[in-house]
Amino acid sequence: MTSKTRLSKAAIISYATVSLLFLAFFIYMALFEHVSVYSERETRTCTAIEDYSVEEIKDLEAPVGIRKEYRFTLEQLGTNENSLGFYLVHHYAEVYFDDELMYRLEPSSQNRLSRGVSNNWVILPVYPEDSGTKVRVVVTPIYESVVNRDIEFQLGSHMMIFMNQLKMDFPQLFLAVLCILIGTLIMTVQLILISIRKFRVWDMFYLGNFTLLLGLWKIADTRFSPFLFPNSSLVLGYLAIGVLFLCPIPFLMFLKEWFHDAKITPILVTSLCAAGISAFALFCQAFGFAEFKETLVLCHIVIIISILLALSFSLSGKWNRKKGMQNNGLKLLMILALITGVISDLVKYYISGTSAGIIYTIAAFLICIVILFITNLLDINRRGYTDAQTGLFNRNRWDELMKVNAPTDDTVGIMMLDLNRLKYINDTMGHEAGDKMIYNFSNILRNSISHSNTICRWGGDEFAVMIMDADKEKMETCLSEISQATEAYNASGAKPEIFYAAGYALSSEFPKHSLEELLWVADKRMYLDKKRWYSNSKQRG
Repeated sequence: MTSKTRLSKAAIISYATVSLLFLAFFIYMALFEHVSVYSERETRTCTAIEDYSVEEIKDLEAPVGIRKEYRFTLEQLGTNENSLGFYLVHHYAEVYFDDELMYRLEPSSQNRLSRGVSNNWVILPVYPEDSGTKVRVVVTPIYESVVNRDIEFQLGSHMMIFMNQLKMDFPQLFLAVLCILIGTLIMTVQLILISIRKFRVWDMFYLGNFTLLLGLWKIADTRFSPFLFPNSSLVLGYLAIGVLFLCPIPFLMFLKEWFHDAKITPILVTSLCAAGISAFALFCQAFGFAEFKETLVLCHIVIIISILLALSFSLSGKWNRKKGMQNNGLKLLMILALITGVISDLVKYYISGTSAGIIYTIAAFLICIVILFITNLLDINRRGYTDAQTGLFNRNRWDELMKVNAPTDDTVGIMMLDLNRLKYINDTMGHEAGDKMIYNFSNILRNSISHSNTICRWGGDEFAVMIMDADKEKMETCLSEISQATEAYNASGAKPEIFYAAGYALSSEFPKHSLEELLWVADKRMYLDKKRWYSNSKQRG
């Protein structure tokens, strides 16, 4: 081991140790160390107005035939209580102070693509002189599904109402932002890997796209977003529903990469249907036939079909082992987490009319995504250095080991091995027999050489081995074990028989040689051994 390698390992271990110590320190501080606070006055917070009356009035001109009127009186107002706020979901609104119109919420007369108002915060300034004012709030529901939604009136400073809603929605906002960041990261990394042709599977890109859409849906679906962007509440509402229409498509394309090609027809058909339904909903919205909200049930049907397909294929074990990572248990766990979240969202939506507050299932899904992404990256890295036919390291890995061109300080042995008469086997028995010969010889090497050493398929029928702490006795013992294993294989009657040539070089023989130069010496000796074998053998290849 070189001094640089020792220093590198020491630095990594030191960093990991210090990081763990700091983490332990922070955890201890959070759990056991506190500050003592004394304050004569409590911080003012926003308060809910509970003393109000509500009346439902029939109105044939209203979208669903009714409107509601809320009435209450503003009590004695202090200087800190300078805003009246309440949250509306798909309602028009008018607010009167002593029968004087103070606020109106309705679609703009210039709107061409929408007749709704989406979700909005109504915030009205109030002053101490408004004490005793009779307030009348008239709300008109746009859809039947929101008729029975309760409205909570809050009194306090604008900042208090803002912070109160931020506190309530923070878990959802945090998870939404995390989804957006993770989704963007996954998509970017996958595109980079595809662009450099290291990996050509698109499953993680689709997963990243789905995660990004999931985050956009959740962040636009919270009550805090229209508070933060009051002038964009309409687009936020349509964004939340529009993105939900698109979500099933990348999820289904993600599944397509995971299952056997013969089993993906239902997935592709459902994906096309999801795209068609999304286009249909957009067409209806754009030309005024129906609002997104009114066609949302079609989206829910596609979502249910998608999760049923995912569950069906997952439980049947129809995973495509040629694509993506092989941890099928993790795949199933991720799909089950997603299914649980979707079902919870749908049930809550149809019971309460809102999907706000769903955080635990999204959190579980995010954990699965992160683990899946990391595992997939490790798998990509492993496959980047692994020969697909034999499972040994490939030329890429060997070239990395050879990067050190300076003379090595370690006692290293480089061995080169080459199969004899492979071309003859391919020509007379077919390439399948030749592939079998390569695979069986790789198994002989794997079983004869210690796992602490590096075995690579260097070329078509050539293999390279790097043996650490090597001397002549160790190299000769290794060659003897390979020879005995090969003779036992041939004696078993297996076909085709295996014959090979081998050569090695030791760093102790050539102390000034680099690894590349040792490889050249071993390769030269291997070809001399091959020449002797063909000279002594009656079999020609």
